[in-house]
Amino acid sequence: MAFDPTIPQNGTDIDAVEIRTQLNGLKALIDAVPAGPAGPQGPVGPALASIQIASVTTGTPGTPAAASVNMNGNNAELSFTIPAGETGGVSSTDVTNAIANEISGTARNPNTVSMLGISAHRCFEWVES
Repeated sequence: MAFDPTIPQNGTDIDAVEIRTQLNGLKALIDAVPAGPAGPQGPVGPALASIQIASVTTGTPGTPAAASVNMNGNNAELSFTIPAGETGGVSSTDVTNAIANEISGTARNPNTVSMLGISAHRCFEWVES
């Protein structure tokens, strides 16, 4: 069915099949429009001397990332905004406290080694020194 600009009529219920047919009719009309001739070649731009990172900013959590470029003569300056991640359930203080609690329940190492007063004999028999 071809596109009919009178469908749907005001005040009528929307019918999915009817609307789909209308959209397909519109697409057919758009696809039938011939492409125009190619335009002329544009001028050659200036040579790019350098690309530099101008800034990287932390954005608000949940916002989209953004990037922009500023041309400064023959130099491209890039700026980025990267949103921060959502706050996690465990902070660095929580981790530090958990480690301190675990360490507090262990024996301290006095950093000394004392001799036992015994040595191994060739036959691996313990001999008192």
